[in-house]
Amino acid sequence: MVRKSVIGIIMLVMVFFSTTSIAQVSVGGGGTSLHGLNSSINRYGINLFVELPRSADNTFLLRASYLIPNKSSKRLQDQTEFNGVSGVVKTSYFSIDGGTRFYFFNDYDIGTSMYAGGYIKGILSSYHGYRVDGMSPIDTSDPNDYFYPQTQRPEYSVLFAFGGTVGVKHQLTRGALMFDLGLELVSRLMDPGFVLGTDQQGGFISPLSLHLNLAYRFDWY
Repeated sequence: MVRKSVIGIIMLVMVFFSTTSIAQVSVGGGGTSLHGLNSSINRYGINLFVELPRSADNTFLLRASYLIPNKSSKRLQDQTEFNGVSGVVKTSYFSIDGGTRFYFFNDYDIGTSMYAGGYIKGILSSYHGYRVDGMSPIDTSDPNDYFYPQTQRPEYSVLFAFGGTVGVKHQLTRGALMFDLGLELVSRLMDPGFVLGTDQQGGFISPLSLHLNLAYRFDWY
């Protein structure tokens, strides 16, 4: 099920290539971070991308982002049998997004310019919660029991997002420095671990999230 969902997301993103010219291509990478509304979890990692110009001021961007897995402490305050028992929840984040960029004030590969555009994104996240005191779980099928043995395999969630990006680009001799921020709405496709939600329910990825990207882009002509 996870494999089919990921393949579907990638195919949807690749539809953009049908109107894209590849006479010129740019590749790049850099740092990225993700910050969610009403979530205390901030994620940091890297991104790699390919940017293909359709015209002097319009491009298609395909980007992959990997963020370092996050470990968060939780306590079972709502279960009388194990009131106050500590546990750790480990979640990961990998995404592929694609969309259009429009450049203003200067062209895609000239001088300093601003850009904006929209995108769609597929997100794959793993969830693994376990008790730090080594106690066995009450019932692994119980949705109220967050913690499982450390040896148990993580659960995977597939999420879908769409959003918009604004940024600035400064052209160098053979490439460009780029900084952008994006705001996106995230929804569930499959989420058995309740990765998406608020602090009260999940909260490891927020339904309304902000991402920041700082990267270098190398241009091939």
